[in-house]
Amino acid sequence: MLAVSGAFCQSYAAPNCAALKKYKLRYLGLKDTSAYVLLGNDSAIEYHNNGKYTISARLQWAGDCEYNMILTSVTIPGFAFHPGDVMNVRIDRIIDDTVYYYSTINGNSWQGKLQILRPADSPFK
Repeated sequence: MLAVSGAFCQSYAAPNCAALKKYKLRYLGLKDTSAYVLLGNDSAIEYHNNGKYTISARLQWAGDCEYNMILTSVTIPGFAFHPGDVMNVRIDRIIDDTVYYYSTINGNSWQGKLQILRPADSPFK
């Protein structure tokens, strides 16, 4: 993609998202600074409130930088979304160790950021 404005131009390379399929990522901008995600090839688990609550999901990758999360279990009390709901996540860019994404679920959309922590030592295959 190429963006042109006035007398200058800036090109944006598509992010390399394939490596994120086995990583631990921390949410940036949440009040719960303990929240993190283990992202795998075909599943994801989010841990909140120091691991007290979780969100589990199956993943269907629509390309290297886009996937659908089908929620399979949610233990967060009063959480707005439920098992069976599908969240679409599109990774827009990766700068240094920060992942910028756009999510949509049940008509609600938002942008967010995740920090790449390290490859996940997890049971994901």
